[in-house]
Amino acid sequence: MFVQKTLVILLTLLSEPSLSLYALSVKTKLTIKELLAQVDSLNHYFQSKQLPELVVTDGYYYLPEMIQQQAQDIIEELKEEQLYLTQNERIYLIYLYTFCRRDFVSNNHYQDFLRVSKNTSLTDIKTLRELMERFDLILTYTRSEGYSIQGQEKDKHRLALYAISQLLSLPIGFWALHHVLSAWGYTDKFEEIMKRTQEYYLAFQLTPIQHRLEECLYLLLFILYRYHRVHKFVSLEQDIFSPSLQSLTDIIIQDVTADLSLIRALTGKEKCYLSGILSGCFEGDLEKNDSYFQALTKAVIEKMEEISLLNFEQRDKLEEGLKRHLIPAYFRLKYRLFSTNVYTEQIKENYPDLFDLVQRALQPLENELGYPIPDAEISYFVVHFGGYLHQQPQTKLPYRAVIICPNGVSSSLIIKEDLKKLFPKIAFSHTTRLEQLKALDEATYDLIFSTVEIESQKPTYPVSVLMTEEQAQSLTDLVIQDFPDVCGDLIMLEKMMETIKKYSNVTQENALRSALRNLLLENKKNRKEVKPLLHELITEATYQTCSEKLDWKSAIRLAAQPLLTSGQIEPSYPEAMIAKVEEFGPFIDLGKGIAIPHARPEDGVNQVGMSMLVLEHPIYLLDDPKHEIYLLMCIAAIDNETHLKALSHLTTILREDANVKNLLASRSYSEIKNIIQQEA
Repeated sequence: MFVQKTLVILLTLLSEPSLSLYALSVKTKLTIKELLAQVDSLNHYFQSKQLPELVVTDGYYYLPEMIQQQAQDIIEELKEEQLYLTQNERIYLIYLYTFCRRDFVSNNHYQDFLRVSKNTSLTDIKTLRELMERFDLILTYTRSEGYSIQGQEKDKHRLALYAISQLLSLPIGFWALHHVLSAWGYTDKFEEIMKRTQEYYLAFQLTPIQHRLEECLYLLLFILYRYHRVHKFVSLEQDIFSPSLQSLTDIIIQDVTADLSLIRALTGKEKCYLSGILSGCFEGDLEKNDSYFQALTKAVIEKMEEISLLNFEQRDKLEEGLKRHLIPAYFRLKYRLFSTNVYTEQIKENYPDLFDLVQRALQPLENELGYPIPDAEISYFVVHFGGYLHQQPQTKLPYRAVIICPNGVSSSLIIKEDLKKLFPKIAFSHTTRLEQLKALDEATYDLIFSTVEIESQKPTYPVSVLMTEEQAQSLTDLVIQDFPDVCGDLIMLEKMMETIKKYSNVTQENALRSALRNLLLENKKNRKEVKPLLHELITEATYQTCSEKLDWKSAIRLAAQPLLTSGQIEPSYPEAMIAKVEEFGPFIDLGKGIAIPHARPEDGVNQVGMSMLVLEHPIYLLDDPKHEIYLLMCIAAIDNETHLKALSHLTTILREDANVKNLLASRSYSEIKNIIQQEA
């Protein structure tokens, strides 16, 4: 049985006959372990056909000339082999095969299409039906009509995009989609319309999100082919679309179908729907009418400032970058055309506190949509805010690198964060457009990391958006060959290796070096990212109650007193908190009788801290009865991150009315200790 991943390796080597194991791993989306196994499988196949094996020289894989000459015949023969696909791969293929079917479909068709047994096909259909329920769809079967998809047309399109997205995230993605189209005799015009689209967005200086564009162009292809049979579409009222994208929609329709009667049959509202799909694939400003998105972006940032107590410098830069992402996200969310975000779990694991705060900050966008924003889309916003918070200091680093990633700013920022951990002596900048690299003065950078193939005189290294530990190790080794001192811990690592080899017999030197490097990175991360928990900040020493009647300024000064006594803040800090309210209004009022006074780190913070003051008699911020406060939580932050874990926990507690009631009624720390210490 031939595994489809092996064909992916062969096709990759045909497009570029000489690749290192690391580069082959990046391009095929396979782990190095998977690659080695599949290379063995490919060599066994070549042996069985009396063909020469792959050549390996200095860590690079080469296709023998005989293989290159006979490549097309080999590929056709491999396609006739019995292929092994996982069940997930099969159910997405079944759905798309049914979605764009030309004719009657029975179980026998599924068996022939996937080259599986009847029982396997029936099991796959059962699993597919479970998936379809999540999209409000049903797969039905009758003797007269065979298998068909029942439900609203827009939901059928939603699942089609999901299936396309899932397949394209796998090594077999492009082959799989071609396999579906060719099974029904459709021409796979993806390369053709991608080329036309590239010409178009370059001419109009649009910035595509490459992987989303690939997904949506395939979706348009499947939708238009499906339309030939069902003559059903989704209509959409005119929206805030870019005129350029509306013109691109017309070009794609004409490229996909030569049937003029079909083109004429499409109404303006139906074309608007296709423009809506494309609008989720391009970053940047609309040519006009973007005041709506400008206001929405500002509302999200203001909400983030309110709940996180962050003070964003270079606000214009943050607004510009966030709006570029918010515009396509709005269209994807409005029409519920979600694709796969393979980074979601990693982002939630690495930045749980920031994820929680960003989720709440997106309330203005959620209010516009009318439903909760999925975690996959929240994750992209987390990356944007995280990238802003993790900006490298202005200290001069010895090397400068450019990251090229046409998959959008979010993907670029994910790569940047990973590379910063591997190469602390490199200052990184990033771009999503190849033509922007050409405009850069080569004297301004020393090396390039890219997710796509590029030509440059500077050292260039391929990267994937999500690197495995094996890939990170291989990439580090490649970069060190050209820049020996680029890793801050390299000297320490080699000293450790020398010491270990002096007193023991090391049989797996590369594996040991990789493990030690990961240990050093983890140790550095743990030292750097010490974020206190809420119960470590709100203690018996920082908790107070007051039965006196106070004015609002005196209450803020009293709330800050424990932090002043401990030396965590300077006397200037309480006055700065008061000045902020006088300057910006009662922005510290969270509602429910709670206020969180705070100022900037440079206003007199020596160490991160929080204190709590419960008042028996209320105060009124700015002497305004509408801002009645019974509880003050004073926060002293030393930067944009250290306090986030405790703050995220606090806001979780304050969401529960019972917790708020108990906090306001408390008269001793023991009465609220259990609330403060409960798990976030």
